[in-house]
Amino acid sequence: MIQEAIEAASLDEVASGLHAKGFTTISIDEEKDTIDFSKLGITLINIFKFRKMKTRDLSIFFRQLSALFSAGVPLFDALVAMEEQFNDEKIRKIIIKIKDDVAGGNTFSGSLAKYPDVFSDLIVAMVAAGEKAGAMDSVLKRISTYLEKETQMQSKLHGALRYPIMVFSVLIIAFIFAVVAIIPKFSSVFSSFKTKLPLPTRILLWINYVAVHYWWLIIIIFCGGYFALRTYRKTPAGRLRFDQLTLKLPVFGMLITKISLARFFTMLSAMISSGIPIVDGLEITADTADNMVIANAISQIKEKVIGGVSLSDGMKDFPIFPPSSIHMVAIGEKSGSLENMLMKSAEYFNEETDYTIGNLMTLLEPFLIFFMALFVALLALGIFLPMWSVMQLYTH
Repeated sequence: MIQEAIEAASLDEVASGLHAKGFTTISIDEEKDTIDFSKLGITLINIFKFRKMKTRDLSIFFRQLSALFSAGVPLFDALVAMEEQFNDEKIRKIIIKIKDDVAGGNTFSGSLAKYPDVFSDLIVAMVAAGEKAGAMDSVLKRISTYLEKETQMQSKLHGALRYPIMVFSVLIIAFIFAVVAIIPKFSSVFSSFKTKLPLPTRILLWINYVAVHYWWLIIIIFCGGYFALRTYRKTPAGRLRFDQLTLKLPVFGMLITKISLARFFTMLSAMISSGIPIVDGLEITADTADNMVIANAISQIKEKVIGGVSLSDGMKDFPIFPPSSIHMVAIGEKSGSLENMLMKSAEYFNEETDYTIGNLMTLLEPFLIFFMALFVALLALGIFLPMWSVMQLYTH
């Protein structure tokens, strides 16, 4: 007789899982919730160590799963093989739980849906459509292709932002060093001047005084403001307001719009190709959109499509969709090749995104030069203008 604790959603799920493995159940008792204080510290550590599966790991997972499916390997055996492929313990645990769910009679999509922080609604919906249509092989390939493009996009964006972030960081550190270390050496000299100090000098002295005497208050205000803005952003109104401002940012607003549109067209094309109805596809893309403004636009388009309006006509009411993409969607609707035209639109915006990312440093140079000139001008004027004033007094 074997006695074992099994984690499951219900007693029936435990019974069916054991039966599928060939076991005969004698009794099943539900374990009551108790607090094991000896394991409380380990539990808290695991909570803080938890992280989502990276897009790159997800892409590898679905690409290898697709390859095994193409070779005729059953789902359970493919998951067993996938479990042995990953060295990351957290990823392996997720795969083991999914494997056990599938062994217990649950569908693959239903197993993935239990981990919404790892597998998005898009992935779950595409897998469910593949299960219904019996086309898991092609669906898994589409998912892996989509995730590979997401990984490439993230990698390019991080690489393009690395240099501007370094420049801004160096400017901020240099300004703090100048205010804290350089200005105090001139403050005693400035205080002996009989004339009124110039405005740039008074600004630098005021910044130095606040930084030296009220640094603790600056930290409190910064942390309090950060958490207040973060809390406000979690509200629907706050997130909408922040997302509106994000799309209006110079350079980055245009880049975010292109990335969001490329993702929208890619996701919608992949779902329609997988047999998901267009209304369901629009609902999923709206739920998974990173920007609330774009999500609201997609939701309104979905309502128009439900009311009998075509997708292209629904897109015309929203300026975020350029006329060229609307025209391509209209052609796809008329010719019966909507998914192909959506993918071409996605490719267009991916190319536009690549171009913008490739020229990101060129686009940001005017802003970097402006902030650098502002910093140098304030520091130079604040130090040299008082000396110039004293020299004028002595010459006269």
